[in-house]
Amino acid sequence: MTAIAPLFVVGTGRCGSTMLSELLREHEHVLSLSEFFTLTTDLGGRIAEGFSPEPIDAAAFWRLVAGAHPKQTTMLRHDVVMPEVLYRPTGSSRFTAETGVPAILQTVLPHLCADADDLFAEVEAFVATLPTAPVAAHYARLFGWLARRFGKRTWVERSGGSLRIVQRLTDAFPTARFLHIVRDGRACASSMSKHLGFRMALVAMQLAEILGADPYESTDRTWISDVPDELLDFLPERFDGEAFRAHRLPLPLFGHYWSGEIVQGLRELDWCFDRIVTSPWARAVQTAELLAPVTEGPTIATDLLCDKPRPELFAMIAETTAPERKLHATAVVGHEPWLSELVAWLTFGDPHHSEGIEIKKGGMVWLEGTAIPGGMKLRALLTPRLLRALR
Repeated sequence: MTAIAPLFVVGTGRCGSTMLSELLREHEHVLSLSEFFTLTTDLGGRIAEGFSPEPIDAAAFWRLVAGAHPKQTTMLRHDVVMPEVLYRPTGSSRFTAETGVPAILQTVLPHLCADADDLFAEVEAFVATLPTAPVAAHYARLFGWLARRFGKRTWVERSGGSLRIVQRLTDAFPTARFLHIVRDGRACASSMSKHLGFRMALVAMQLAEILGADPYESTDRTWISDVPDELLDFLPERFDGEAFRAHRLPLPLFGHYWSGEIVQGLRELDWCFDRIVTSPWARAVQTAELLAPVTEGPTIATDLLCDKPRPELFAMIAETTAPERKLHATAVVGHEPWLSELVAWLTFGDPHHSEGIEIKKGGMVWLEGTAIPGGMKLRALLTPRLLRALR
């Protein structure tokens, strides 16, 4: 039977990828690994430990994947548990809120089967047999063992917010494939602001910035007098679940977090525009500025995008996508109705077809080919509503 390369589904979080994991779980050939890296890195606070360059033995790897990590344990004990966490302790459970729940047991294993405690014991026995090796090799062996355990041909790992570790994932799994799921940033930020896990992660970041160390990983409180009163109740030693639920972080903070993760992720995926060609009008310039962090070359402002398309504009776009210069992507930012006419020229060689092309404010068109009249193919035309609905 032909082997299938494993796949990582990456995104910023709150982009709809959890549903994808649930659908993949029903596939007869695919092992669905849900939230593995979110939880084993304790909501991103232990990323460095999770991708250590030094070889580690089986015991160290087990502590990494099966430790009851501090942020998640605090949330569990104070009943502020993320909806993605499927292991909810009962009287017959092996683990409780007081003992803490191992990272891999919170979502990964109960996502796969109903008897998660028994599966946890099997995983523990398997991990104990692993020789000292780089952590990437341990991950690969564990994922492969789980796939065989459930009779699957391959595995797909998906963790909310995994875009921030995509470079580490590509280094650790050079033969894996990657699927980047994108949702409108405004919708993501709004959803993050209501999500307990993202709120916890951002509160911890704020405290770490003030204290000089993550308070969930360090007992250093040298600068505790600088912590604002509204954040004191979120220190682990005095955590107040009700106060945490009531606390509201500014929405722009989540927007800033989302945009930073997108920019970092696209850079690490080695995806970028070669340059931007934009109208000099204010709205277009603002859009071009948003694209600048994922653009290697210059931003070129031209009045040619403020009128009907002319041969000079085609020449400018063709120059920026010349095959011999090995440039692969140019962003063009402009206005209606001229953008629709430009698309009609490039795809059909006739501007009259622009009547059937409607590019709304905030919409996007993806063309591929040579930038001459009729030389490009329309790959996608996405309205703002469709972009917001992408999951």
